Amino acid sequence: MRVWQAVLGSLVVGTAVPVALHAERHGVYNVHQIGLAFFLWLNTMVTFWEWSLFLRTDQIEAQYADFRQRYRGRELDRVKDFFMTPLPLGRLFSPGTWAELWATYAVFDESYADRKSFGFFIDVGNGLSTFVPSLLFLYGMTYELLPARAMGVLGALLFYQTWYGTLVYFGSFIFNRRYVGHTRFNLALFVGLSNGLWFTLPVWGFYASLVLIYGDSYALFR
Repeated sequence: MRVWQAVLGSLVVGTAVPVALHAERHGVYNVHQIGLAFFLWLNTMVTFWEWSLFLRTDQIEAQYADFRQRYRGRELDRVKDFFMTPLPLGRLFSPGTWAELWATYAVFDESYADRKSFGFFIDVGNGLSTFVPSLLFLYGMTYELLPARAMGVLGALLFYQTWYGTLVYFGSFIFNRRYVGHTRFNLALFVGLSNGLWFTLPVWGFYASLVLIYGDSYALFR
């Protein structure tokens, strides 16, 4: 198994399970539930990687120093090499595996190899604060684990936090000119696309949360 296969497989299975459970319980495939299930599970996966950012900071700094030299001018090759790395099952949940992801990302944005930076702490903070709320909202859309208004308040906090953090991150990236030296294609593919999901999909989640609050009902997901 390669890293890319582990990531894609986890994303597909982790999204499909709550969607299938929702359809079984309510007899419908709901577009809002499917879309938010995808984002919430994706965020849950990333929170695990973000724990590795915090736990293996020294490793990330050392690998980044190596990657910066070896992959200068061909940063996208570092991304390809990481995702094509063989991944034994025993290392699937190893913080060291996913710390290398951050060292790889750092060749595009060195703030992830700097424990004093905003980018470092906004992701560490996301990992520590959104893991449980993401899972609660993910399965709460189906099983109504909280009253609708309470779930809506939780969702509003969760989705606004992820959106705001991404907005400030983009601002920091541009203001500090960390795009200098990288091609537009590489930035769009590896920085823009990845962070763009956390800029757009939380808006959908925030809307759904407001519907839960004002409607005091899970009807949006039925």
